[in-house]
Amino acid sequence: MGEGAEGITGILTNAIEMELEGKSFFDDVAKNAKGKRTRDTFASLVKQEQKHVEILVEELGRLQKGMGFASLSGLKGHDESYPKISVFQDREFRRLKFNPDAGELEALKLGIEVEKKSIEYYRAAGAGASDKAAMEVFNWLVGQEAGHLTILSSEYDYRTKSGFYYDNMEFSLEVE
Repeated sequence: MGEGAEGITGILTNAIEMELEGKSFFDDVAKNAKGKRTRDTFASLVKQEQKHVEILVEELGRLQKGMGFASLSGLKGHDESYPKISVFQDREFRRLKFNPDAGELEALKLGIEVEKKSIEYYRAAGAGASDKAAMEVFNWLVGQEAGHLTILSSEYDYRTKSGFYYDNMEFSLEVE
């Protein structure tokens, strides 16, 4: 991935779009799934994806003003409300549609794929970043998405009675 100012701006723009697509899909599942456990799982993921969008928007805004990346701790520390990103208002974010009749297992499988792609993207962005603060943000996002992948995979395993799964949520990956 390109590291120049245009390259990192493109990476952040793509990352924001990716997060908004994931959030939109998760929100669709949270609103339309039949099972409460699935609705609750996906509703939690919606909140977390929103926080990712906020951090990425903040970083993009800083770069567009000619500033460098902010430290991750500085970004997570303030609870500013962010407006919608105008560049994306007319774009289609609902390419992934949840059909309640397809079943919750299908939603979990799609969610797993979304998270795997996010992890790949952020891992590559972090590996290509020369700026320490940028690398920190991308590596944090890898960890966040890996946590989401664990939740979705565990829920899928629970539903299919395969692999390792959690009967009750033993921990929370809510964004602080």
